[in-house]
Amino acid sequence: MIGGNGRLAAIAAVLAVVALAGTAFVARFQPQAVFDARGVVGILVAAAAWSRHRQAPATAAAAVVVTVVGYVLAGQPYGPILLFVVLASFALARLRHARTAVPVCVGACCALAAALWTRLDTQPSHVVATLLLAWPVIFVAVPALAGALVRTRADAMERERAALIARGADEERLRVAREVHDIAGHGFAVVAMQAGVALTVFDEQPAQARVSLEAIRSASEHALHELQATLDTLHAGASTARDVPDLVERVRAGGLPVALTVTGAPGALGERESATVYRLVQEALTNVLRHAGPTAAAEVDVDYGERDVSVAVRDTGAGGAAEPGRGLRGLQQRVEELRGTFAARERPTGGYEVAATFPHGGAR
Repeated sequence: MIGGNGRLAAIAAVLAVVALAGTAFVARFQPQAVFDARGVVGILVAAAAWSRHRQAPATAAAAVVVTVVGYVLAGQPYGPILLFVVLASFALARLRHARTAVPVCVGACCALAAALWTRLDTQPSHVVATLLLAWPVIFVAVPALAGALVRTRADAMERERAALIARGADEERLRVAREVHDIAGHGFAVVAMQAGVALTVFDEQPAQARVSLEAIRSASEHALHELQATLDTLHAGASTARDVPDLVERVRAGGLPVALTVTGAPGALGERESATVYRLVQEALTNVLRHAGPTAAAEVDVDYGERDVSVAVRDTGAGGAAEPGRGLRGLQQRVEELRGTFAARERPTGGYEVAATFPHGGAR
C-alpha cells in the first residue's frame, strides 16, 4: 500500500505533468517569453517542493515561492506554475498557526510582486499597480485565508467533539452514581430495618431473629450482585421491570407489607424504560423503609399501557422525607429524560406517594 508521502509524490508528479503541458500551451500566446529548460526545471522543482508541505509547510511554501520568483525572473511564460504557490499557501495556513503562516505569506507576496515588477516596465502605471496588487492577493492571500478558514473550522469541530466527549463522560458518571445510590440505598435500608428487628427480639424470639438475619444476608447478597454488575459492565446484569415482583418479595421478606398490582406486560419496553420502572419501585420502597415508620404498609401499581408506562408507589406511614433527596431527584431526572412526568408528594389521607408516567420505546 502506498503511504502518505508516496501519494503526495504521485500527486506532485501528476501536477508537474499538467503544469508542463499547460505552460507549453500558454507559451504560444506569449511571444515575449520563451519556455525552455529553465522553465521545465523550475516547474519540476516547484512540484517537488510542494510535495513536502505536510512535513514542513513553511519550508515548502518558501521553496515554492523562491522557485517561482526565479522562474519569473528568468523570463519564462506566466502559467500553471503559479498553481504550486496557491497550493503551498493554502497548506501553510491550514497546517500552521498564524504566527508562522503570516510572515511567510507576507514575504511571498512581496517577493512575487517584486519579480513581476521587473517584467512590467513597458506597461502603463495603472496596469502595473493592478497586477502588482492582484498577483499576491490571488495567488497567496486568498488561498492562505481559505486554509486558515479550514483550520479554524477543524479546530472548532475538535473542540466541540472534546466537549461532547466530556459531557458524555459526566453523564455516564452521573448515571453510575444514580445506579450505585439506588442499589446501595435500598439494600442498606432493608439491612438496617432487619437489624433493628433482630436486636429487638434476639433474646426473647431467637427464631424471629434468625429470620431477620436471613433477610439481611439475602438483601446484602442481592445488593452486592447488582453493584458488581453495575461497576463491572455498567449495563449487563442490571435489574429490569421483570424483576419488580422479586424486589417486592424481598421487601415483604424484610417485614414490610407490600401489595403489588401489575397491569399488562413489559414486553415493549426498551432497556432504559425497563430499568427506570425497576428503580422507581426500588427507590420508593426504600423511602418507605426509611421514613414511613414500623406500622406502615405499601402499595405498588405498575400499568404497562399501549403507549405509556405508569408506576405509583403509595404507603400508609408518616410521610416521606422532608425534602426530596438524591434518590428522588435522580428518579425525576431519569423520568424527564424519557419525556415523562414525575411526582413525589404527601397523600391527603396520610402517607406518601411516588408516581411517574412516561412513554415506552414502542410508542416513540
